[in-house]
Amino acid sequence: MKELIRLVPIIALAIVALASARGPANGTAKVYVTNSEGDDLTVIDAGTFKVLGSIKVGDRPHGLVPSPDGHILYVSIEGTNELISLDTATDKVIARTEVGSTPNQITITRDGKYVFVPLRDASALDVVDTAAFKAIDRIKVPSMPHNTYTSADGSHIYLGTMSGSRICVIDAASHKIIREIAPGNWVRPMAIRRDESVAYVALSTLHGFAVVDLKEGKVLKKIELPALPRGTPKPFLDTYTHGLALTPNERELYVTSVPGNAVYVFTVPDLQPVTKIEVGKNPNWIAVHPDGGAVFVTNSADNTVSVIDTSSKKVVATAPVGHAPKRITVVKPR
Repeated sequence: MKELIRLVPIIALAIVALASARGPANGTAKVYVTNSEGDDLTVIDAGTFKVLGSIKVGDRPHGLVPSPDGHILYVSIEGTNELISLDTATDKVIARTEVGSTPNQITITRDGKYVFVPLRDASALDVVDTAAFKAIDRIKVPSMPHNTYTSADGSHIYLGTMSGSRICVIDAASHKIIREIAPGNWVRPMAIRRDESVAYVALSTLHGFAVVDLKEGKVLKKIELPALPRGTPKPFLDTYTHGLALTPNERELYVTSVPGNAVYVFTVPDLQPVTKIEVGKNPNWIAVHPDGGAVFVTNSADNTVSVIDTSSKKVVATAPVGHAPKRITVVKPR
């Protein structure tokens, strides 16, 4: 009996070690990062902020979106013009399908039946049936479509186009464009309120973001981030802001300054500045943990992800990832 008692701690330690080797327990959250100048995704434990490994997916992965239940992750691959799916329990690729030229940031319908894939070099949006796993429709859109988003109620798909300088609002059921909004310059990433009243939109040349009334189709105001130091190099494609994300309770907005190597926090809806948080070089994209406790930021110029605690507004961890990380998402299977 004494020998058994002595063995209990050893057995417990062995179980913990085995669980660690296998990665997060089933149902816990993981962070996925596309390494845009590599051929893989980096996987990070969303609780410990430790890197779990990488997944080979193909040359220049770009966009990613999980299925509504979190069991499947869809990834667009620029180098091979493909959409792939992978199992988030095993992190193994399940299937691949061809899409049009240069697929960018994707989105999925609330029922999980369709993935919308913007084709940056084809002025089009492919619609992929997730059951058959093939493109079943192509929507003509303004030039250089870049990022897509699904409205909270699932009725609309929002698309931002770069040289087309338009936000397109698409009916998720009919796949028809029902409205176009011209906010004044190339449309980069955006964050959309759940009630679809406004979107916070990054525009080329603007070090900050525009507040766009989605019902009236007009810019209400522009919020500029603090001035950059004299001599700061101009970013690629005049992209001064490339990441915006609302917290789950929609009380705060996180915004990247790409050349400023920082994230700024604003209150919502009054958009009062809260603080500046220094992160890595060229912060690109932001993802928020579903519980609202952490914000993850890709730093594309130094190949890291910064983890920000939303209570303290401080960077609490930095994870090494692959080459030129860009899109990032947190997946918590249900």
